[in-house]
Amino acid sequence: MTGADELARLRELAMNARLRLENLLRQREAGLEGCGLVPAPMEVDKARDRLEAAERLVDAHVRMAVRT
Repeated sequence: MTGADELARLRELAMNARLRLENLLRQREAGLEGCGLVPAPMEVDKARDRLEAAERLVDAHVRMAVRT
């Protein structure tokens, strides 16, 4: 796997994590308006943590690529 492939994979993971968090936040908003179930706060926190971790991995990979 090349560095570009790895970066693309990490960016895809970050995008999936972002979409998951956005979906949970939309569900929470709809649930608070009486239009469905509200996801557990722990689930939202976990999704937020995963997004932050994925973004840190992308940033670290980019920094490492710039150094070489």
